[in-house]
Amino acid sequence: MRDRPPEMRVDPVEPLQWIARRRIVVRTPLINFTLGPGDGALVSEGDAVAPGVPLCERTLDARLVDVGRLSGPTWPVGGEAGERRRPPCPGNWWRGAGERRGSGERKVAWPPSGTLLYQAGGRWTAAAGEYQSILVSPIHGVVRAVRNGVGVTVEASGTGLLAAVAAGEPSRGCLDLPGLTDGDLPPSALDVSRAGRVVVAGSRVSAQAIGRARAMSIHGLIAASAGENSLRDLRAAELRQRASLAPPAPFGLIVLDGYQRRPIASPILALLAALAGSDVAIVTDPPMLVFDGSDLPLPEMPPDWIRVRSGRYAGREGRFLEPAGYRRFGAGMHLDGAIVCFADETEPTTLPFADLERFVF
Repeated sequence: MRDRPPEMRVDPVEPLQWIARRRIVVRTPLINFTLGPGDGALVSEGDAVAPGVPLCERTLDARLVDVGRLSGPTWPVGGEAGERRRPPCPGNWWRGAGERRGSGERKVAWPPSGTLLYQAGGRWTAAAGEYQSILVSPIHGVVRAVRNGVGVTVEASGTGLLAAVAAGEPSRGCLDLPGLTDGDLPPSALDVSRAGRVVVAGSRVSAQAIGRARAMSIHGLIAASAGENSLRDLRAAELRQRASLAPPAPFGLIVLDGYQRRPIASPILALLAALAGSDVAIVTDPPMLVFDGSDLPLPEMPPDWIRVRSGRYAGREGRFLEPAGYRRFGAGMHLDGAIVCFADETEPTTLPFADLERFVF
């Protein structure tokens, strides 16, 4: 074993503190529902929301519209008739003008409503369209911020399980934890009997499994990893559905660890097993699985339980035994080493501290 240079020595009082901490759950998280140009919020700051409550109206065929000159003191900014009027500004909701006379006294139908974008030469341009879909809340919470064309922020009243990547639309369903074969769920297990549920798909989800789940009206999938091509295919399917002016189906995907194939961590799998049969929600900003209530008993975990997050042993779990000192690893690198014992082995293994992580609830 090579000695550490004197200027790099650290007093090993708490060697567990050298291992990166990974937080699993967050209490009352802030959830963002992103809006685009032409989308309008249907809630106000301070409103309480529940699953199924409309949050916003999304415009499927948003396009730029010249709305002409708007007089500030007399222009209404959405809401009920007779409300306080104020000058227009970017981001305000434009309520539309029905029909107007075009060239040759021909009536031209305007889009009914949209979002003001900018003013040039005294004339305003808005993003508006004629076909809308309603985005409903998948969670319980309180609205904290609202801005048309930007987003709605909701403080959830439950607890969130953090993930690395999310795709699709916010959705809600009963959590289904089927029996996994070698850590994976075969695509054939995604049948119509699981319609309306959020299914745990195992260590990796493929584009075939995502397509089958959407066809079977499954509301969401949870996996430890997913390839970039699978996420790209899901995004392309969403764009095709939006181009057809059909309301998007409620389907969400969350990836717990990222792109590298690995099994679901045992503490997270134990938490999912405790949630099986209860209603959960998938949200995409931040990537998270939200479940109601904070009194759920969290799985007990030894304080020295670790997981390898990178390198050749990525995804394996075990116990931290003791520091190994300053060691030489691959590519000639000299790093702080840790002696760990994997759960399925009896012989210890030496790994860099930088490759390890430990979970914190």
